[in-house]
Amino acid sequence: MAPPRLKEVVYTLSPFNQNVMTQMFKNIPEAAHRKIKENWVDAGFFAIGPVVATIWYANSYLEKEKLHHRF
Repeated sequence: MAPPRLKEVVYTLSPFNQNVMTQMFKNIPEAAHRKIKENWVDAGFFAIGPVVATIWYANSYLEKEKLHHRF
């Protein structure tokens, strides 16, 4: 018994169809503003918080380093 013949499906885009991904990039500023407004608490904890903590730690470390070499 011969194995069954496999069929192939090929999906292509027409070169004349230029608006394939327009919905994805349609309202980027409005979508970004809406996402930030909905998730500002998470953005504060996970984006702004670590940056502020890192700067605070670096300034504290530099101040301790200055005081350590003072005497």
